[in-house]
Amino acid sequence: MSLADIERFSRVSPAAAGLLTDETRANLEAAVEIAAACGYGFTVEEARTFIRRHTVSPEKELTDEQLDKVTGGIDLEEPV
Repeated sequence: MSLADIERFSRVSPAAAGLLTDETRANLEAAVEIAAACGYGFTVEEARTFIRRHTVSPEKELTDEQLDKVTGGIDLEEPV
């Protein structure tokens, strides 16, 4: 199981990880192929599960990690 691979892939290759923003089969297959070429291993179904777990619905609050991604992970309390 490689949800961890998907997470690493999405961080290392943000441009290719853009394919993980929707569940269309063509996008997911392209993401799996690109990831495999880069040494990551996951299936289309694992990618779909990743998307569903990381999609924020209006009924859910953002987690601290999701908020960090939105703000770029910058801590405004600490000097830069």
